[in-house]
Order: sequence, then structure tokens, then C-alpha cells
Amino acid sequence: MKAKVDAPIERLFWFQGKLRLEETEREKLDQYRGVFSKNKERFAEDFYEYFRQIPETRLILEHETRTGNLKKAWSQWFEYLFTEDFNEKYLSYLWRSGLRHVEVNLDQRFINLGYSIVRQFCNEIVREGIPVVDQDSVMSAIDKTVDLCLLIETYAYIAATSQCDMEIVKGISHQVRNPLTVIGGNIIRLQRQVDPRSPVNKTYETILGENKRLEAMVTDAGAYSEMFEKEPAFSEIPLESLISGALERLKSTHWVENIKIDMDLNSECPMVYGVPEDLEIMFYYLLQNSLEAVDQKSPYIRISSTQMSSTPSFVEIEIFNNGKPPSKEEMDNLFVPFYSSKPLGTGFGLPIAGLAARKSLGDLTLEPVPGQGTKCVIKLPIPLKNSSKTINS
Repeated sequence: MKAKVDAPIERLFWFQGKLRLEETEREKLDQYRGVFSKNKERFAEDFYEYFRQIPETRLILEHETRTGNLKKAWSQWFEYLFTEDFNEKYLSYLWRSGLRHVEVNLDQRFINLGYSIVRQFCNEIVREGIPVVDQDSVMSAIDKTVDLCLLIETYAYIAATSQCDMEIVKGISHQVRNPLTVIGGNIIRLQRQVDPRSPVNKTYETILGENKRLEAMVTDAGAYSEMFEKEPAFSEIPLESLISGALERLKSTHWVENIKIDMDLNSECPMVYGVPEDLEIMFYYLLQNSLEAVDQKSPYIRISSTQMSSTPSFVEIEIFNNGKPPSKEEMDNLFVPFYSSKPLGTGFGLPIAGLAARKSLGDLTLEPVPGQGTKCVIKLPIPLKNSSKTINS
């Protein structure tokens, strides 16, 4: 399998800046490039022998048809640590290395182990071949360089593996959506030809209900996939507008007649800090879930917020409904994709809401309130006075 994920160069330069890998440190390594370069073949041999002793990695090495080329690649990689500038070309080279690990199905833990071996090998060279006066500064530069390499390769590894997972979800959604449309259309046509009171019509109604549920599941699976893949862009958002907007959307689809909704939001925390489009979706699904769960005889929802005393940089939002609380088994599975306790549920509403909360650095829990109902507790960051207005993560 060939992993095809473009290197996010701008993001990789951002990581380099955050690690504070300065030009002066690269110059310090360049000063001793000859000391390290002359050990590149020894590094490749030692590296190969080390991983040949581990059963899981030995299996990969024994099935590698280009052992000589592999050692040559490792030798070159080691030399590049001390001779290459961290420009777009070199960052792309490191990114491709991470993708290659996915292609050969190498466990990320062994990649981390490999970088530990690199550090140890470099440490040995520094102790033996670098003047004592420069050893600390050289080792500091090596640590930052190796940290950046590991960060880039881990990023590439995660991007490639998650892309594969998401491609499967997208593929299934696409392949299922078209047949569902055909099935639904044909059932509606057949339904028009039978007596509405006949048992056959009831069968058609059942099939249509399941068809609509599957169509909704495909839509929700696509929403989950899209949210998972997208890079979060943080900004300040009025909490009340997020909630009011979600309620307004739900009035045309999931509204409950004669429902009473109380809203008591803390005026001292009017804003939250997160990903606007994700939080809009999160509140939509959470309020939809509450509307579906309320006591139908006297439907009631209460929405409140308070600044958390334990962590003042967060606000806690509570959405309470007076419906019957889920059982312990249901509570344990509500955030698992495809699980639903409702006949027409897709099993994606709460997983999407949970993902949205996490991407905004928040948290989401459901708790039963004995004898009263169920509360959903959301914890979200609030804007800090000294923070920038928008952050792209």
C-alpha cells in the first residue's frame, strides 16, 4: 500500500519554531559534521543488528528485499541530521520517511525506540569525539533535531493511518448512499399501489423507516469523518448564540410540543474559546438528544453555565432533561459509534458531540440524576485576556 498524504510544510515549520531549533544550533552541528558523518555506516550496521534481535522487527527485516539499500538509506538519514538545512525539501524527506513506516506496517512504538537508539549513538560520539567545552551545546542541538524528526515522522504516521480509516468510512458511506436512495424511491412507488390499511403497507412503512435511519447514519458518518480530519481553527464564540442557533435549527425537525426550556447562562462567561463550526454541531446533537429523551407528558430542559472554581479558565455548561435516565449499560456505550438505544438512532450523535468537545480542548460527560432525569455536562475553555483572538492548531 502506497501512503499518499501531502506534507503540511507550513505546519512542520511551525513545529520547528516551537522546538526553538535555531540556526546557531544547526551551525554548531555543522561544525562537527565530519565527526558524525564518518560514523554513518557504523550507525546503519548497529541499527540493523539491534532491530534484528527483536522478533517483530526481525520479521520485517528478513522480508526486506533490499537489505543493502536499507542500510544505505539509514546511513544517509544519519548523515543528513548533521549536514542538511531544515528547508522544505528536507522536511518533506522526513515526512516521506514517516509514510514509509505505515507502508511496511511498522508499529509506532518501534519507531520511538529507534529514535532512542539514535540519541544513545549520538551521545556516545559526543563523549568520544567532541571537545568537553562544546559537548553540552552539541547534545542540546542533537536532542532538538531528533525531537523534530520524531515529531514529523509521528505526524506523518498518524496522518496516513487515520486517512486510511477515514477513506474506508467515506467509501462505505458513498457505496451505501446510492442504493439507499434507489430502495427508498422504489418502496414509496410500491406503497402508492396498495391500500393504506393493508398489512403490506405496514411492511413498507417499516422498510422506509429503516431506510431513513440508514440514510441518516450515512450522513452522520460523513460528518464524523469530516470533523475528525479537519484541522481545528480556534476563536471566541458567544455561548448563547451557539445554543440559540442549535435550538432554532431543531424547531423544524425534532421539536417537542409544549416543551419548557429554561436558560440560565453565567453573564460573567459569555464567550467560549473553541472551533465554532464543531461546537455548533456539538450543541445541535446534544440538544437533539435531550429533546428525544424528555418526559413526553411534561417535557422540560434546563440549560445553565458556570465558571469552574477548580479550573477558572473553563466554563461548565449543563443541559438537563427530565426524561428517564439511560441504564448503566447504555451509559457505558453511548459514546461508541453505531450504538444507539433509540429505534431510529444512528449511533453517531453523541460520538460526534464528544469529538467536537475534545477538538476544542473540552470534555463531555452524561450523568443520571436519580429521580429527576439526565444531565449532560460540557467543559469548554473560555478566552483568556492575554490570548490571541484566533489560533490555528
